Amino acid sequence: MNRSTSLIRRHKTAIGAGLACVAALGTFATATSANAATAHAHSAGVAQTDNTPYVVNHYGEENADQGKAERSPERLVLSEFTSARDLNWKQWNTKKAVATGKVTGMWCLDTCLDKPLKATLTLSDPKTVNGKKVFSSFTLKLADGSGAYDSEDLQGKRPLSTS
Repeated sequence: MNRSTSLIRRHKTAIGAGLACVAALGTFATATSANAATAHAHSAGVAQTDNTPYVVNHYGEENADQGKAERSPERLVLSEFTSARDLNWKQWNTKKAVATGKVTGMWCLDTCLDKPLKATLTLSDPKTVNGKKVFSSFTLKLADGSGAYDSEDLQGKRPLSTS
């Protein structure tokens, strides 16, 4: 076999190997994107329908007065004294929504302003307000128990803003 034929074969082999790598990377990237999309859908709890309630969120300056109807928000104002952030929604259906995240409030500013408390948040009691179904109650359970804090927001089911 002459030298130029051998060189051409090596080039073709290298190009073929490169194309195979590109194809493998493309398949990997597609699979990774699909897995990420599935994981995000699962972290939001369930596939939501028109009948799935919203939560009225007053988080942020633009929503402070009027509130904004949202599903699976990352941050949520629960009351005038308590807010939650870094919410990871485990469930969101027609009856209730459940998330874990971090909570701060006026009742723990000395201890939780810089280090928010881990908690489980449950939204419940959906009702229709102005033609839109929204959750009207919340329950908050601190991971370490609420014994150190005297706050109504930590004692059983509490009303949630619906407008």
